[in-house]
Amino acid sequence: SVPRRGTPGRETRLPTVAFVNPKGGAGKTTAALLLAIGLAARGARVAMIDSDPNKPLVHWASLPGKPDKVTIHPAPTLEDMRDALREAQRKQPDWLILDTEGSVRGAMAFTTMRLDLVVTPLAASQLEAIQAIKAAEMVAQFGRRAGRPLPHRCLLTRVPAALRPRSLKEVVEQLRGSGIEILDIPLIEKEAFRVLFAVGGGFDQLEASGVSGVASARANAEAYLGAILALLEIPTASSN
Repeated sequence: SVPRRGTPGRETRLPTVAFVNPKGGAGKTTAALLLAIGLAARGARVAMIDSDPNKPLVHWASLPGKPDKVTIHPAPTLEDMRDALREAQRKQPDWLILDTEGSVRGAMAFTTMRLDLVVTPLAASQLEAIQAIKAAEMVAQFGRRAGRPLPHRCLLTRVPAALRPRSLKEVVEQLRGSGIEILDIPLIEKEAFRVLFAVGGGFDQLEASGVSGVASARANAEAYLGAILALLEIPTASSN
């Protein structure tokens, strides 16, 4: 299983990760769901707050194959956030994952919880890099309001499996030039990731549905999970 953070002999605290990007279509909800699926496969109970008004995670949960250890708690408005958090905590999760709607209003949810990590997924384009820089500034601003820095990483998504385009290098240089750190493992462009919200469940459900390339998608998702756990200094363990 994946343990909580904490010092031996002291009460441990719920690891909490938020995903934010002002631009839609950057793979934000997919990245949040892949983290939850990976944690659940390792035996962790995961509560997900779906604060996107379109409720993509609520839709995913309505499909067959949802892991029992993953619960979804909708919070389509800021006013719903505290109720969703209380409901999530009643499930006694090991992890809490927040999928924001991406706007400054959505990021106000940052003020209601103590975050361990904020992740901004983005594809390799100049437009998305600009939005990611805006997201980093927004996270830094909320950190100043909270009186402590909020750890932030960008996550490259929809990266081509074979050729690394020049635009990818330019985006990486642009982000690093702005002092933004990038997660070591990108999410590769995979059909399996794209159809998660059509098929439902996790990788076992995708395999049973005949989706191609599930093994390589699973390996990429595992590496991504490992990078998150390493960043949060949480020991890794093999899947159940």
